[in-house]
Amino acid sequence: MAFLNIQPDKEETWAIVGNGMTTGAYSYDANETSETYIVNDNATTTVDGYTVALDGEMKCIFGDKVYDYINGLRYKLATGTDAETTVLLIDKYDVTEETKFKAQKFNCSISVSSYGGDGGVTPTIAFKINVNGDPINGTVTLADGAPTFEPAV
Repeated sequence: MAFLNIQPDKEETWAIVGNGMTTGAYSYDANETSETYIVNDNATTTVDGYTVALDGEMKCIFGDKVYDYINGLRYKLATGTDAETTVLLIDKYDVTEETKFKAQKFNCSISVSSYGGDGGVTPTIAFKINVNGDPINGTVTLADGAPTFEPAV
């Protein structure tokens, strides 16, 4: 599950990412270095970091909070800090207590790649949530569909 902060200039306001979407996956794209040491015939590969992103395409559902936010970024051609917010990545299959899920909070930037579609069908907006920097690890409690994030101590 992913929740996007749709009011980055104010107190965090979370909206679930997924309405109007039939698929979505995080890509982790490992940054690797391969070297062959003079004492070996084969290379040694180290993982230097990750470039995490969520590629999405959703139907344009006016009134959906995530759609309205991302469409607003598209309309403004938002760049730099205007395209930045925060995202909660929640592992709903990793419950730490009865009502708490493992979660990570990241800074992120959002880029829009396409908007529109074929005649006679609901148009779509394609976007990427680019996760920036290191996460704040913690847990999330969900109440009435709204997340409350608690950083790990």
